[in-house]
Amino acid sequence: MTYRDIRTEVGLVNKDNSLKVDIPRLEHELTDFMVSWDTAVAAEVAILRDLPVACVISDISAIGIQVGEQLGVRNIGIANFTWCEQYEFLGLSDTIIDRFREVYAKLDMLIEYDLMLPAPKMPVPRKQIGFICRRFDNDRIAAIRAQYGPSVFITCGKSADLKNIKIDNYDGTIFTTSGINITATGNAKIIQLPIETFDTHNYLAASDIVIAKAGWGTISEALLSKRNLVLIEMEGVLEDTENIEELKRRGVAVSIKKSDLKRIDMQVITDLIAENIVRENLDKYENATGDIIRTLNV
Repeated sequence: MTYRDIRTEVGLVNKDNSLKVDIPRLEHELTDFMVSWDTAVAAEVAILRDLPVACVISDISAIGIQVGEQLGVRNIGIANFTWCEQYEFLGLSDTIIDRFREVYAKLDMLIEYDLMLPAPKMPVPRKQIGFICRRFDNDRIAAIRAQYGPSVFITCGKSADLKNIKIDNYDGTIFTTSGINITATGNAKIIQLPIETFDTHNYLAASDIVIAKAGWGTISEALLSKRNLVLIEMEGVLEDTENIEELKRRGVAVSIKKSDLKRIDMQVITDLIAENIVRENLDKYENATGDIIRTLNV
């Protein structure tokens, strides 16, 4: 495997110390990013054109899709949303949205993960699959549980920089990811996982409760490891809102508001989980990586 470290997406840009999208700043960064597309694509094509590339697989990156088109090879997208729907929901410029839609139309196939946002304007063949995530290490998970005992895993994604989250009524271990500052009453032990921790999914799977931003990757890891999932409601983010409502409908997650992060009462969280999460519903989720491999071999 070889790789190059380049920017392939802007995604969403949040306001400082907030989970709220900064729309003017996002539009500015997207405009600058789109100007750079031709240069980035040309650089990738120059490296790949003399290699035996059979297919370009992209997590809906406009860069990857355009590289696949210029190489003239099979062009596959894998995603649970497109940026067109996200940016339309936020009311971004039609110029930006139309340019993304033009690129997405170049795909030969879109593999849709479970919870895919409706994308009715995508005129390409599609294949639906389930959830996937990194492989769990059962020995590592057992070792984490033995070392730290009962635990909660809290993450808000790399786009968040939150301060002054307080945890009440909890005496176990609290694992947190980068960008989150947590204090706790009682005898809780707080473990800030370094940014270079490569197996955060094992810490998540070792925890009794996962409190997280409703991003697809974290949801997938929590469902496939059968964890109690508490999602943070994000006004103004289409993916998060749709994910939360659907998972609550399925009985496999509960949610709290952003304002609840200032002071999280774990007894309230535990009661909410007991009343709403149906354990049997979690058992139906299995890793769908094999489905992707079979689809790509067609």
